[in-house]
Amino acid sequence: MRRHTAPLKSSAKTVRTQQGLSLLEIVIAMAVVFLALLGFAGFSVVAHTGMSASEKMTRAVTLAQEKMEDVKRDGIPPGLTSPWTETEPYGSIAGALQHQRMLTVTPHDPMPGLHTVVVQVQWDDGAHSTSLKTYVPQE
Repeated sequence: MRRHTAPLKSSAKTVRTQQGLSLLEIVIAMAVVFLALLGFAGFSVVAHTGMSASEKMTRAVTLAQEKMEDVKRDGIPPGLTSPWTETEPYGSIAGALQHQRMLTVTPHDPMPGLHTVVVQVQWDDGAHSTSLKTYVPQE
C-alpha cells in the first residue's frame, strides 16, 4: 500500500521568520508589564493609607480608654460644681504626638450624685476624633 503524501515544504523559510521576537512584540509586552506594575503600585498606596488611618484610630481609642481608667481609679476632683475640662495638646502625649486628648467632667449630670465623664481624642489636627462616655458616682 502506498500512501500519497503532500510534498514537504521547505522548513528553512519558516525557521527564518521564527528566529526571535519583533521589536513591536517586545514593546507591547513591556507595556503590559508596566501597566500591571502601575496597578500594583496604586493598590499598595491605598493599602498603606488605610493601614495608617487604622493605626491612628486604634491609638486614639486606646488613649481614650487609658484616660477613662485613670478617672475611674483616681476619682473625680472633690467639690466639683461646674463642668471641668483638662486638655492634653498635640505633641504632649508620649507615643502619640499626633493626638490630642480632652477630658470633660460634668458634675451632677444626669442626676445629683452622678458625674458624666467624656474623653475625646482628636488626630490629624482635629479632622478625626473619637470619644468615650461614662457615668461615675460621687464619692
